[in-house]
Amino acid sequence: MAKDAPISCACGNVKGMARNLSASNSNHVVCSCKGCQSYAHYLGRTDDMLDAEGGSNIVQINPAIFEITEGIGHVACMSVTPKGPLRWYTSCCKTPLGNSFREGGMPFLGMLPICLGHKGTSDEVVRLFGPPRGHVNPPTPNPMGARVKNFFMLLRLFIMLMWWRVRGGKSWKPFFDKDTMRPIVKPIKLSEEEQVALEAKVI
Repeated sequence: MAKDAPISCACGNVKGMARNLSASNSNHVVCSCKGCQSYAHYLGRTDDMLDAEGGSNIVQINPAIFEITEGIGHVACMSVTPKGPLRWYTSCCKTPLGNSFREGGMPFLGMLPICLGHKGTSDEVVRLFGPPRGHVNPPTPNPMGARVKNFFMLLRLFIMLMWWRVRGGKSWKPFFDKDTMRPIVKPIKLSEEEQVALEAKVI
């Protein structure tokens, strides 16, 4: 059954609503890549963003169902690498919101459930989105069964992206300008020294 869930940063300056959430219209994954781990260290939120294997719970959704209603001026974004995804968070209290492509157009948002008040693979996250469909970039190589599972997870994401694009057209809400499809705020770029310092903390 689809549910609506309130979005809020830790200090309450940024609020919104994620609508019609369910396992059928989302893709729940765990990612342990260097970028996701570096991002958690950048925000100083490793305790509630990373599991014991350095994995972040990410729920891939159509951004059309993710709405910021208050505090859009507190929304910021950064990129761990020059060509990596944009990582959206709140500047007021460093609450992660989600990851996106570098420009608007293709509907995709990798929402972090922390902005819904849920940490990791909690019971609440599983009830909303089902268990993780795959684990990307684990610290040790995936066995064959897990690699097959990841393949079907990626196939599912591709089909969902195409469906969202055909049904809804070009996507721009909530983080891109409708006319230019560029980010609503200038992404923060890390220096090489900052990148190296963050990667040194990666598992």
